[in-house]
Amino acid sequence: MSSGTNAAINFIIARRVDSSEFGAFAIAYTIFAMVVGLSRAAGTAPLGISYADVPASTFRSAVRAAAGTALVLGAAVGVVLVLVGAALHGTVGLNLVAMGVVMPALLVQDAWRYASFAQGRPLLAVGNDLVWAAGLAVGVGLLAAGSATGGGAVALVLVWGAAAALAALVGVAQHHAWPDPKRALAWFTGHRETTGFMTAEFISLQGAQQTSTLIIGAVGSTSLVGALRGLQTLLAPTTNLAVALMSFAIPEFSRRKHMPPSRVIRGAYLVSGLVVVSSTLWGLAFMLLPTDFGAALLGDTWNETRDLLLLAVVAQVGPGLAVGPAAVLYAFGKTRLTFWINLFFVPFLLACPVTGLFVGGAKGVVVGNIIVFWATIPPWLYHLHCQVRTAAPR
Repeated sequence: MSSGTNAAINFIIARRVDSSEFGAFAIAYTIFAMVVGLSRAAGTAPLGISYADVPASTFRSAVRAAAGTALVLGAAVGVVLVLVGAALHGTVGLNLVAMGVVMPALLVQDAWRYASFAQGRPLLAVGNDLVWAAGLAVGVGLLAAGSATGGGAVALVLVWGAAAALAALVGVAQHHAWPDPKRALAWFTGHRETTGFMTAEFISLQGAQQTSTLIIGAVGSTSLVGALRGLQTLLAPTTNLAVALMSFAIPEFSRRKHMPPSRVIRGAYLVSGLVVVSSTLWGLAFMLLPTDFGAALLGDTWNETRDLLLLAVVAQVGPGLAVGPAAVLYAFGKTRLTFWINLFFVPFLLACPVTGLFVGGAKGVVVGNIIVFWATIPPWLYHLHCQVRTAAPR
């Protein structure tokens, strides 16, 4: 539901504005996607690791602090976006201002979702996202009724954020708690083993990936960049599924730390298997589509994207296999270990795709991803077995 709502705003705006305005929106949306990941690492991650099996009163106090941290981060980033957007003017500036205005609501709504998973009540998250989706549908309908064009990107972003604010208020009622921003610093520092390492891990991975993308975009041809963007668009649901399973799996494994090691390991393999099988089937399905259908989805970039699709399906198996082991290690509080595992591969995450670009063009970029993604699998599996057996009761 959450991914569908986010995809809907991209789709609606893409259909209603020109490419220049959509590009301006894409810049603002990319910032949101990065900030919400940072909010999860710095704010809500401890809920699923340290508070998955505590009394309700203790959890309520923790979730107020976590949601307060999300609110503070959203407000801080929002102010920066508003100031930068006001200074830039133009379409990009207006989209940044709109995203800055709605950023606090977006992060708080996401915090309530994660809290529902951490408490073992995922249907609350589904209900909250349904409120968000319904609010977005009503808002878009009202815009369409009042305007021949259905509203520009800025208006639609504000409607999307207003729907998220409504869902955030519903989250207050669901969890019987208000965000407490005064406890944000104490929450972050009090769980620095989790928040500190997960924040550093997120920043290092994102930094490597974004830098690699920028280099490829600067050096590669327009068609190459378009084809790689087409792959990201087609395979985005598989990433969303992995994130969703991770959000669900971490608190579930945390509540089951004392199970026999063999059952925990089987559970990790099951989670990874779900991601790998579903993502593989999803990617292969696009290879069976008629050319006309693919062109309708991606336009002129479809032909080159289709040539890269099989390699991309192979590449995404690596991160998919790591989802289960990573969820177990996070649940067991081994964030320091996961940080060092990821940090070791950061230089390769940056270098392999760029090297592949110079060696083999677009296919070389994807092969570079295959090399680095598959190389991460043995360390994750090794540390999964070691840590689960070490933590087992004697």
